[in-house]
Parts: sequence; structure tokens; C-alpha cells
Amino acid sequence: MKPTEASLTNGKTDGTINRHWPHRGGSFEALMTAEPEDAPMAGPRPDEVIARVEAVSICSSDIKVVRMGPNHPLFSGTTEAVDTILGHEVCLRVHAVGANQTERFRPGQRLGLQPAIRMAGKRRIIGMDLPGGFAQYLRLGPEALADYVLDVPEHLSAAAIALLEPYGCAERAWRPNARQEWKAGGTALIVSGPDADFDLAELPDWSAVTVVGEAPAFMNGRPATRADDLAHIDGPFDDILALGDLTVAQLSRLGDMLATGGLLLQGRRSPSPGKVRLDPARVHYDHLSFLGTTERDLSTAFAPSRQRFDVSPGGVALVHGAGGAMGRIHVHRLLQHEDGPETIIASSRKGQRLSDLERDFAPLARSAGRNLVVVGNEGLAQAISEYAPDGLDDVVVVAPDPAAVADAAGWLAPDGLLAVFAGFPYGQRLEIDLAAVALTGLRLTGSTGCSVADMRDVLARVENGTLDLSANIAAVAGLDALPQALKSVADGTVSGKIVIYPQRRDLPLTPAPGWNAAKEAGLTG
Repeated sequence: MKPTEASLTNGKTDGTINRHWPHRGGSFEALMTAEPEDAPMAGPRPDEVIARVEAVSICSSDIKVVRMGPNHPLFSGTTEAVDTILGHEVCLRVHAVGANQTERFRPGQRLGLQPAIRMAGKRRIIGMDLPGGFAQYLRLGPEALADYVLDVPEHLSAAAIALLEPYGCAERAWRPNARQEWKAGGTALIVSGPDADFDLAELPDWSAVTVVGEAPAFMNGRPATRADDLAHIDGPFDDILALGDLTVAQLSRLGDMLATGGLLLQGRRSPSPGKVRLDPARVHYDHLSFLGTTERDLSTAFAPSRQRFDVSPGGVALVHGAGGAMGRIHVHRLLQHEDGPETIIASSRKGQRLSDLERDFAPLARSAGRNLVVVGNEGLAQAISEYAPDGLDDVVVVAPDPAAVADAAGWLAPDGLLAVFAGFPYGQRLEIDLAAVALTGLRLTGSTGCSVADMRDVLARVENGTLDLSANIAAVAGLDALPQALKSVADGTVSGKIVIYPQRRDLPLTPAPGWNAAKEAGLTG
């Protein structure tokens, strides 16, 4: 007999079994022949909630975590063995409530989850380095319950609720996701080269300053550590000022010396010295900010005109790597964006994914009065020359390939925006004309994850009818079909999202055109 929603309280176990798929660092190939495990589910501690997983959608990051193992950025720097449950895009139903959480939560309450939380000052992700949703039940601690869950309506399908998180991530890629001001109390590095005649009317309140080269006049005698060159400086620094004609080697070094959340501001007038080598994982994961100006007043780098993060209305945008689920989400967002681009170029390297993009989104483009150009990577340069002869206004790179990011940067218009959405292992290198940030207004941003506010905004668009998430639900499956579903995502044989229903063990991987709440009936409980 199935226990009631309130039966698992006070930390006691009443025989409820949690069927789940553990990930303990094995290979992706090993996962294909593994079996789910069953374990007793203890009730919540006083500050916890136990939630039933109604639905969980597969993210390409799930596959990336398995394939990269301890080399994944989430696990880098730790010696602990990987032992978790993947699955972070979830729709939850409160099952049992700890004694200290009864004022906010109740059995039967429906929740969405933003899985990237802060614990003890560190970023932890439910469904990656913390146990997640490839399971029938999920334990939520006080950190997650305080700031990372949201109430969601009953009339939407659980599949749609699970997709709020990936759509929120796409939303976050086009929002301010890097610092736009000096860091008060932070550490600063100022590097001056030839033609470093720049000024700051008001010196920021830095806690410590290091100067390489001649100290700029705006330091006005302020104490600073002096160094002859960058070779003997380790960093990291919160704010870095690169003034004058710095070389490629110097700019590459400065990119490595930025702290997480760091800001690199270039003051430069001379032509670009060439392409700088940057770590794209740092752009994606570390919230770096790249600003610049050719004007003598360095504060002009912070002008609103240089702070564009969303797409240029009526412009031409490229989704580079649009065939996968997240690329499709970006295409979908741009097509239904009120102030979106006139033309969206969607690229992919796989033929079936190209035809699926055309089939699924061309009607939406026509109804929205937008021009959707679906093209294989081999024809992408020609398409850009035809539809954006002066350069692209915006590019989001969803393909996890530094060369793809470098190509995208080369296709941008002088003041174009490049969003690095794909994740990379730390240590790879992207070659990019970083001086263009100062000289032509290039915007370089990266993002990972989303916020509850991003998810709420997506939910509001779904509820007011301006966004239909079912356009990206391609297939559904029960929990025991998870390996087959993961392989379909990894191989690209299914375009769009695959939604897993953990409460149904026996549901085979099944195409799901026009998926909705009525078709979902009976799968979530």
C-alpha cells in the first residue's frame, strides 16, 4: 500500500522505497548497462522537506557530468569520490514536511526548483554534486528551501514545470550576468603600457592596488605595490585595468589573473595586437566582465550603451549549435521574444536535427513575422554573408567547442554581443580579439544556470500564453528507461527534451508530439 503524503515525518522510515539511479563516477558506457537501485527513504529532519519527483527532464549537462567525471568543473579541486544522483530539471510534489518547515510547506504542495544553491559559501547543484531528480523522491535541505524553490500552478503539466529551469538558463544568458561597476573593497591591478593616457575622476575604494609600469596620474600618490612586469604577480584580482598598448601575451595573462566575478577594463586607442588566448570555461562559469573604452575617461566604459546583454531588436542573431535541446530553447526564445531579432540563424552539424528545427520552428517563425534560417555548419559562413553582410548583431554559442566560439567572434559586427553558453573543462583556450572590447564595443559574456526570478519570468510567459514549452518536449519515458533516454540525447537521435516520469518504472521511451497535461495524466503519482 502506498504511504500517504504526510507519512514520512520525524525522520522515521515506514517502508517507502526510493528507486533511483546513482552516479558514482563510472563511465557513460557503464551506465548503459547499469540498473537502478532501491533504498528505504527516511523521513525529513526538522529543517527538511521530502518531495516526490513528478517529472525530471534530461539535460546535456547530465551526460557531460558522467563523461567528464572528476574533471568536470563542479568536481574540480575536490578529492572526494563522486557519489550523487543526477537530474536537476524537476517538478516536485511535497511528500513530507519537517517540523521546522510547516509554516511554509505542506504535503501535496507543488514546487519548481532552481538547483544551483549556495551552501557554506560555495555553489552546489542539486542533481549534480548533490543528489537530484533521477529518483522517485528528493530530499531538500534548509538552504534550498530558503531561496531556491517556487510554488507552481496545478494546471500546467509536470513536464512544463520541469522545463522552467532550462528555459530560465536560456533567459539568464541574455541578462546582466557580469559586474558592471568597480568592486568596493576589492583588489586591483593596474597595468600601464605605451599611450596609457587615461583618467579616473574618482578612485574606487579598493583595499589594495598593484601597479605594473608607470603609475597613472589618477592614483594621485595613493600607496600601491609596485612590480616591473606580470611574471612575478600571481593574483587573482577583482578589478584589472589594462591601459595603453598592451601585448597579446600581457592581455592573455591578465585574463588568467581575474578572480571569479572579476572585471577587466581596457583603455586602448591603438590597433589590436592580435588574438588573445582566454579560457572559455572561465567566461562561462566564473562571471567575468570585460569592458573597455577608447576615451580618456575610463568611466565611459560603464556607460549604459556599452552594457547591452539582450539581443538587438530587429537584428540578426545566430544560435551556433542549435540542434540540441538547449540550442532549440534559445531558438524558441528568440522567435517568441517581443523585441527579438528579425532574423535568427540556427546552425547544427547533424542533418536530422536540422530538419527537426525546420519542422518544429518554421511555422512559429512565420506566425511571429520572423525569418528563421536553418543551416548546416558547412554552409554557415555563406549564410552569414548573405543575411548579415556587415556582421551579426548577436551570437549565442551552445556548442562546447572553443573553435566554434572563436568562429562566432569573427562573424560579429563591430558592436556585436557574444554569449558563451556552452560549458567547457577548465584549461582549454579560446582565441579572440579581446582588444575589440575597447576598440569596437564587442560584448563578451558567459552564463551558467539561472535564478528563481528567471524561472518566474518564464512561468509568467507560459501562463499568459506567449510561450508554449510543449514545442520542445520530444519524448517521455519511465525511470527504468533512463539509460536509453540518456543515450538518445547523447547520440542526438531525439531532438528536443526527453522527460522522465520517476513514478512510472515501465514506461518505454515514447515520442511525445503535442505533449500536455491531459496526455501526462496518471504518470506523476
